[in-house]
Amino acid sequence: MKLKYVTVLLISALNFIPTSNILPWGDKGHKLTTSKAFECLPNELSFMFRWKKDIVEHSIDPDHRKKGDNSEASKHFIDIDYYQEFLNGSFTLNKDSLKNKYGEKVFLEQGILPWATENTLEDLTKAFRQMDTAAIKLYASDLAHYVADGFQPQHATVNYNGKLTGQKGIHFRYEIDMLDSNLAQIEKEVRPEGAFYVANPEGYIFSYIEGSDIFAETILSADKAAYKASGEKYDGKYYKLLWFRTKYLTIQQIDSAARALASLYYTAWFNAGKPVAQSN
Repeated sequence: MKLKYVTVLLISALNFIPTSNILPWGDKGHKLTTSKAFECLPNELSFMFRWKKDIVEHSIDPDHRKKGDNSEASKHFIDIDYYQEFLNGSFTLNKDSLKNKYGEKVFLEQGILPWATENTLEDLTKAFRQMDTAAIKLYASDLAHYVADGFQPQHATVNYNGKLTGQKGIHFRYEIDMLDSNLAQIEKEVRPEGAFYVANPEGYIFSYIEGSDIFAETILSADKAAYKASGEKYDGKYYKLLWFRTKYLTIQQIDSAARALASLYYTAWFNAGKPVAQSN
């Protein structure tokens, strides 16, 4: 299997980018999360370090695939609070049940991130079972992206990019402008704990996405407060205040995402029968 990667131009003019194409966590945030995941892999997966550079570099590929693949965008989010079942505590994890109730169109419009993550985990498990290096790198990169997206609060709410509260652009301001400006501090403070075996991947994936939804309002509130305090300008003062109000949340989510990713890598390898990689 020949692994092919596609790169496209990153267009930074927010007003000209469809909301489905805005880059979650940004390239730097995704690469940092993936790199940090390797720090907490168990010794049994030390062989993956030979592929670390490739996996980190290509953890941003799913974003760039959106341009040529119409089915890709819906894999990066789920507006989980759109569903009444979620709001009243009876949300089903069964996608067929949701499709039957809401229809295929609505189901896709609200995003399929948890199922895309689970499917990619299954693909990685198969790749480990066959010890197919190209496939392992491909699916490990994709899984890194989808897991990180699941820990981005704005990828778990119907009020994406502040579209319902008049806060257009908060997605970009928070996870690109603010995050990139504070990347060195984030990198220093993110220290994920060791990976663990995930007995119920479906439930685990949904649980961290549900947690992300809770934090969406925190970011929106921080945006409002920073904008008001800066005289309704997105200037240096605004970004300083936005960081002040979301610093610990941001570090926590990236830290948790890195550990979750490492744990799912370990789970895929374990479920594949704990194969031993051949030395180069």
